[in-house]
Formats: sequence, structure tokens, C-alpha cells
Amino acid sequence: MPFERLLTGWQRLWGSVAFRLTLNYSLLAAGTTAFLLIFAYGKIVDLLQNQYSRQVALAANRLASHYDAYGLEALRQEIEQLLSDQTDIDTEMFLLLSAQNERLVGNLELLPVEDIDESISATDLLAEAQAPLLLNVLREGAPVTGLLTLRELGQGNRLIIGRDIADMHEIQALIGNAVLAATLVALVLVLVGTTIFRRELRNRVQAIRETALRVGTGELTRRVPDAAEIDEFVQLRYDINYMLDRIENLMTGVRNVSDSIAHNLRTPLARVLGRLEKARYGNQDCESLKAAMEAASVEIMELITVSEKLLLIAEANSGLQRQNFSTVSLPALVEDVCELYEPAAAEDGIRLSCHLKPVTIQADPDLLISAITNLIDNAFKYAGSGSQIVLEVDTYERMARVSVTDDGPGVPDEELDRLGTRFHRLEQSLPGFGLGLASVRAIAALHGGRVEFSNARPGLRVDILLPNSAKQ
Repeated sequence: MPFERLLTGWQRLWGSVAFRLTLNYSLLAAGTTAFLLIFAYGKIVDLLQNQYSRQVALAANRLASHYDAYGLEALRQEIEQLLSDQTDIDTEMFLLLSAQNERLVGNLELLPVEDIDESISATDLLAEAQAPLLLNVLREGAPVTGLLTLRELGQGNRLIIGRDIADMHEIQALIGNAVLAATLVALVLVLVGTTIFRRELRNRVQAIRETALRVGTGELTRRVPDAAEIDEFVQLRYDINYMLDRIENLMTGVRNVSDSIAHNLRTPLARVLGRLEKARYGNQDCESLKAAMEAASVEIMELITVSEKLLLIAEANSGLQRQNFSTVSLPALVEDVCELYEPAAAEDGIRLSCHLKPVTIQADPDLLISAITNLIDNAFKYAGSGSQIVLEVDTYERMARVSVTDDGPGVPDEELDRLGTRFHRLEQSLPGFGLGLASVRAIAALHGGRVEFSNARPGLRVDILLPNSAKQ
């Protein structure tokens, strides 16, 4: 059971991305540190051995020079003096051999060389070596490991000088233990740091998880609370809250549209149903039935128009139409719309004029045409026969501007802010459902622009302001 609990706890930890990432990077850091420590350990050991080798070589050269200057007896006395001066008595090694390989003076005794051909003695091995060697010897009868070198003195005499490396072994052991301890401490810190980091990261995202859970259950007003810490999660909190604001606005819009549809379409549908029921069960002639069918057809076509406009507004609000953006010449587009409406304007006695300046933008031409025609239709409807409607294209505050101005009765100032609200109508007696200006607002927002309403006194002026530089 304890093992199973341990295994379950480890699986839960390993399932955390934060734990795995932190553990991997920490192990990489600990491994790098251990490698550097081991590398430094090797370099220190090499440095100590080279230093001892130089000391042995210098001592050997000095005594060889003493022999050359004063002879064998003087060298023997010098070695006896060095052994009796109580300086480095725990580390120095000397052995002076005659031509007959007899021991003349010294505190060193060579041992047979292991793992090498028995025909080769330790003396021969030292003679062939180019640098001091590590050999197991006896110093004052005690077995030690020494760093030894041999000098040929002439007339067959030989001098062996060495140094006990026990202190070097102690230093090596000390450094090795320090490297091992540092590695173990690093591993412990890795585990502790990984656990702390995982807990800290979990605390950072806990508020985000709770908010997502609450929003998922329908609490659209829930937001990620601000934190006192300034870290990488601050921008994430802002982005999530912005996303939630957008979702809430869209859902509110959907509810408003649904409520408005239920309220505004119920009467036309009931009217259509009543006429059809009357035609079905009433004793009417063919002309009456035909009139009822035509009236129902007109009502249904109006409902289809409302549905199309609602779909247009929904698509514009969703931003799906941005993929159809292309380079559009506003003067050419507005001029085409003017030519389209000139016959209808002439028939109603409306003076339609255009004032165009060259402006190019990135936009969806079909949506822009829909927006402009909605504004012209409204101007035709509210300004009436004999009015004047002016279409303009220019720039304003570094934005492209399309303006539609009429000289009709205009709009009360207190109503300007409500223009463009879905299903809002100023004149209930006139036909329509209050979706034309709402679609214009949605199309302008899709292009990164806006719609402004103002009284022209007389009449109403509507400005569509759109970015005129880079693609949106």
C-alpha cells in the first residue's frame, strides 16, 4: 500500500506539465553543474600532480648538479643532511645507488613492479620514463605511494628522488567528496524547486480555471480577478477577460435579437396566418383568395428580407467576412451605386448627386455596397419626393469617409444615439423592421470603422468612417 500511494503520487506529479518542464530544466542545470565540477576536479588533480612532478624534477636536477660539482661522497652527505633537517620528513624520498646497485644512503626501498613483465625492475622502469612515475614503495619501512624520478649520475651511480603523495590523495578525496555532496544537494534542490514551482504555477492558473468553470456553467459575467503580482500571466488574464467580454456581448446580442425577433415577427406571422385561415375557411371568390395569397406572399417576402439582414449582421459581427477583403476604389463603388439609383430617383423627383475624391481601402465590396444602399434607401424613405440626396467620398482624420446627406426632416438630437440599434424605428407608420442602420453599423465595425449620425439642418447626415491604409 505505501508503495502504491507513492506510485500514485509520482504519477500525479509527472502528469503536471509544469513539473516535467521544471524537472527537465533543473536536471539539465544540475547535470551541467556536476560536469563542470568533475571537470574542475580533474584539472585540479592534474595541476597538483604536475606541481609535485616539477618539485621532484627540480630536486633531482639540483642534487645531480651537486654530484657533478663535488662528487659522490659530497652527494651522500647532502642527502643525509636533507634527511636529518626535519624539513618535509613526511613526504621526501631519497635513494642513492652505487654502480653495483648497492644502497649508499636514503630512506626509500623499491618494491617489485606489479602487472609488468617480471624481468623489468622498478629501477629500469624509472630509467626509461621521461617523467616522474607513481609507484608503490617503502619509506622508512612503511608502504606508501610515491612520485619518483631517476637520474643517472655517471660511473654507474644512480639517484632516485620522490615525494609521498598522501596529501595529494587527501586533497583529491576532499574535492571528490565536495563534488559528490554538491551533486546530491543539487538533486535535492531540483526536487524541492520543482515541487515549489509546480505549486506556484498551479496557484497562478487556479483563478483562470475557476473562471472558465463558472463561465462554462452559464455565469457569463464572471471574470478572472486581477492579481497583485506583475508576471507573464497578467497579459493572459487581460486576454481571457477580453475574450469573455466579447462572448458576453455576442451572447447578449443573440438574446436581444432572439427577443426582438420573437416580438417583431410574431405580429406579421400572426397576420399571415390569419389571412390564410380566413381564405381557407371563408366563402370567398377567386379574386379574394388571390388577394389574400398575394398579401401573404408580400408578408413572407418581408420576413425573408428581415432574416437575410439578421444573417448579414450576424456574419459581420462574427468577422467571418474578413477573408473576402480586397483593394476597393471607393469612388468607383459609390459611382456604381449612384448609377443604380438614378432611375428611381428621377421617378420620385429626387435629386441625387455625387462628390467623389480618390480613396482606396481594403474591404469587402459587396458588404460596402449593401451598407451604402441601406443608407440611400433610408434617405429615399424619410426625405421623400422632391428632396436632395448627396453622396460624398473623401478622407477625414486619416480615415476614408463615405457620407450620405439628405435635406429631409432629420432626426431629433436625443434620438441620434439610438440610431443603428436593432429593430429601433423612428416612424412606426413607415414600412420596415429597423435593421437597415444596424447592418450598416455591423459592416463598418467589421472593417474596423464606425458610423456617425448628425443633423444636417435640414436633413440627416450619415458618415461611414473606414481605415484607408493597411489590411484589417
